[in-house]
This record gives sequence, C-alpha cells and structure tokens, in this order.
Amino acid sequence: MMFGEDEQSVDAQLADCDAILDAYMRIRFPAPRLHRAVRLKLFATATTGADHVDAEALAARGIPLFTLQGEREVLRDITAAAEHSWLLLMACARHLPSAFQHVLAGNWDRNRFPGPMLRGKTLGVVGVGRIGQWMARYGSAFGMVCLGFDPNVSPWPDGIERVELDPLLARSDVVSVHVPLSEQTRGLLGRDQLARLRPHVILVNTSRGEVVDEGALLSALLGKRLAAAGLDVLAGEPDVSDHPLVEYARAHGNLIITPHIGGFSPDALRHVLSFSCQRIARFFSQTDG
Repeated sequence: MMFGEDEQSVDAQLADCDAILDAYMRIRFPAPRLHRAVRLKLFATATTGADHVDAEALAARGIPLFTLQGEREVLRDITAAAEHSWLLLMACARHLPSAFQHVLAGNWDRNRFPGPMLRGKTLGVVGVGRIGQWMARYGSAFGMVCLGFDPNVSPWPDGIERVELDPLLARSDVVSVHVPLSEQTRGLLGRDQLARLRPHVILVNTSRGEVVDEGALLSALLGKRLAAAGLDVLAGEPDVSDHPLVEYARAHGNLIITPHIGGFSPDALRHVLSFSCQRIARFFSQTDG
C-alpha cells in the first residue's frame, strides 16, 4: 500500500503494515506512531539519515531499521545532494535570488550585486564523506583551496588538506557542512565556532538543521558577522512557518533556504528505492525461510 502525504493517512494504514519503506522524511515516526504498527517487522529508509524515526522504539521491539548509511556501493555515484550544495554555494556567492527579484521588479542595476570570484578562495568541508568529497572535487575544479575536517575518515582523500575544525573555520571563505546527525555532531557549529568565521564567509548546510546552532546563526546574520548562508535543512522541519530563520529570510536576501531537496532527484530516487526494495525482499525471504 502507498501512504498519503499527511499524518492522518499514515496513521490510518499503519496497523496493516509488515514493513515500512520511507523516502519522504516529511512524516515523523515517534514511538506513539510506531506503536500503531502492531504487525511491523522492518522499517527501511531510502535515505542515509533517519533522525525522523524513533530507533530506540524500534529496537525495543526487535525491529530492524535499515538506512543507506554505510552503503558505499549504492551511494558512490549519487551526487544529487552534493550538486545541490554547490548550487546553494553559488547562489549565495552571486546573490542569485535577490538579483532575480530585482529584474522581476523591472530594474537592471548590476552594481547592487557584486560577487566574489571563487578561484583562489578557500573551501572548508566539514565532514569528508561521500558528499564532502564531491564538494572538494567541485571546489578544486573552480580553482579553490580545499580544507577538510573529519575525525572518522580513513584513508584520507587526496586533494584535501586535513585540519582541525577551528583552523578550518578561521581560514575558510566558504564552509560547507556534510555530517550525519549524532550526539557528537549535534550543535557541532555552535556560537563559539561561528564566531571564528570572518564576516565575508558563506555557510552552507545540507546535512541536518541540528548540526548548526540556529540561534547563533541568526545572530551572526543579524550582526553582519556572516555574509550569507544557504540551508537545505532546518531543525523541526517540516513545521517551519514560524521558524526564526524563515522569518529572517523573508526580509533578507543573504539567506537561501530550500525544503530538504538536496537528495530529491528522480534519478537518485530510482536507484535507492530499487536497492531498498531488494533489501526488504531479501529480509522477508530470509526470515520466512
């Protein structure tokens, strides 16, 4: 069966589910919702992260949670999230939304939208996994110096200078964040870390909203201690209509927010959904056998 796109539709069908495959991430699955799925034997996501699912509630019932985390073979050539991250970087650097709205209003004053040249600038990549490494490749193609911070990557990839987080933040002209959400990465870029950024820096976050202290980010933007930010994620998504950063973006052109669409590509989805369905089929063939 196919769930609808609202919580009521999901709740109405959960009791009949033996397995759930989620590639949408719009609906959260806390323990009370999962308890409705009395027949559930497997929860799978066609995503690397699954912080919208109560993993402890599943584990307490002995229900496996399959994600794409660590599935290097299937993820290796999926570049949608990295491409979107680079789009946000470029759009921030060249004031793209503001320039577009300027023209739609009947204006044509290029002096209002000066943009930096990326060649020779420094790109700091926080999280040098699959997406972070693609970002470094893009940066190198644009003639940027690439720094990387990631205590968990081995062997270290070529073409990226390995540094600790604080010097990366202090040296970078653009900082792009690509880490999974965990207890170690929650609030990784807090007030002290953001204070190390120079006023001309662009920050891109397409990982999870909770990785960055959003209150500190808003303060940095309001205080002009940060040039611009491009975000594909927010804490509390999808309920963001009253989010302070959304309120700021409504009145300021130096914050671009997209609705977690980085990995949402039909090309990528066909690939990961096929893989996830095969995993589910194997799981039930093994348990039934």
